Parts: sequence; structure tokens; C-alpha cells
Amino acid sequence: MAPLPLWPTVFILPLGLCFYYFIVAGARTFVISPDDDTASGIAQFSFLVTGTLGTVFLGYRASVPVINAVAGGALMIAALALYELARHTIFDRRFHIAWNGEVPDAVCDEGPYAYVRHPVYASYMLAFAALLAALPSVWSLAIFVGNVALFTHAARDDERSLAASDLASDYARYKLRTGMFFPRIRSKPVN
Repeated sequence: MAPLPLWPTVFILPLGLCFYYFIVAGARTFVISPDDDTASGIAQFSFLVTGTLGTVFLGYRASVPVINAVAGGALMIAALALYELARHTIFDRRFHIAWNGEVPDAVCDEGPYAYVRHPVYASYMLAFAALLAALPSVWSLAIFVGNVALFTHAARDDERSLAASDLASDYARYKLRTGMFFPRIRSKPVN
């Protein structure tokens, strides 16, 4: 059996491990109660199976053109940078894991949250876009689309919880000036 070429291995393994990092860092950032097993399991499945294992499986013996590696690497670096900015902004602010109905103590509009309402979910989607860019295939596209749907659902669930909480009016004003996953482009300032 021929040895695996070094280039794809050196590139694919770190790309796949970035998804595992989301689990490890998220456990140190988000409030997780014992009742959150389902939500935690969904996120872990997404990152471990479709992210880490999906990257390794799809990248095993793959021929990764340099342009795809550069695009995938740049997107993953952007995803990790956005994730870290968002994570450090909300650290100790009682942000909860997705799908549990809990809300933080106040609306956060600092750091990347000044521009988008869900930078953490946006970073996850950007990471799956990195997988698609690095290893384009029908399987990568399915993983990307599935995870975009998953994290869009999580964001909408968070927004429903906030709209039903004591933070509803503050959050409604915040929504007017920020985009969900991309910064809002506006022609005039919002008061």
C-alpha cells in the first residue's frame, strides 16, 4: 500500500480539528444545564460527525488543489477568528447553548454583536463553507446546506425565546440595526 501524500494530510487534519475545537471552546463558554442533552447532542453530532469526521473522510486520499486549500484555509481562519471574537465578547454573560429557551441577562451589542445578531452561528456556517471550498463535492454541499439549515433554526429559536422574554423590546430595537448573520447595509441611520 502506497503511503499517503503529506500535503493533504497536513491540510485536512487541522481543518477537521477546527470543528472539534468548537465543542471544546463552547463547553467553556456557554451555560449548559443537565436538561440540555438533546441540544448538546445535536451540536456535537454536527461538529464531530459532519465536521471533523466528514472532513477527514472526504479528504482521505483527496487531491486538494492549492486554490481550494487556500480558499478553505482562509475561510476556516475567518471562522475561527469570528468565533473567538464572539466567544470572548459573551464570556461570563450567561449565554446558553442553543434550543434550550433560556436567554442571557441582557442584549449584547458589543464586539461582533454590534454588527450581527448571531456571530457564533455565522462562524459555524463559515467553517462548513471552508469544508465545501476545500473539498467541493455533492457530499460537502449536503453537509454545508444541512448545517446552514441547522444553525439558522437554532438562531430563529433563540430569537423566539428573546422575543418572549423581558428583553423583548431591547432585542426588537437591536434587530432593527443588525443583520442576522451578515451586517445590515442601510442607507440611513436607525434611531
